[in-house]
Amino acid sequence: MADPKTGDEATPRRGVGRVLDSRWMMAVAVLAVLVAIAWALLERNPARRQARVPPSDGLTTKVELLGVPPGAEVTLDGRKIENTVFGVTPGVRHALEVRDPSGRAWRQVFLAAGSLSLVVELRDDFVEVPVQPATE
Repeated sequence: MADPKTGDEATPRRGVGRVLDSRWMMAVAVLAVLVAIAWALLERNPARRQARVPPSDGLTTKVELLGVPPGAEVTLDGRKIENTVFGVTPGVRHALEVRDPSGRAWRQVFLAAGSLSLVVELRDDFVEVPVQPATE
């Protein structure tokens, strides 16, 4: 039979504790990454941004759109609006989109702090350029 261990050989190794510590550290790191991903996804959700309640002091910033073609649809933060002059909550990021019946669009994200005039310039998703062949 083997002799019982004595002295330094009788003390348990601490390697198991280090493995458990590194596993906990890895678990915390993975959890932090998952929380960061969830946070980023929540910030991108437009429904969450629309749910903000404007301040109770009743202050609004006047925004005027210039050059909106007739029949174009204007949306502010994902909601359709009927006027080209409207009020927004100052200090809050807003997304504005104008789209005409032919599909041309204009988008702008802004943070208003005072009256604001925006010039709408609708563009197609592509540009056609006629080219004449060069004659030699």
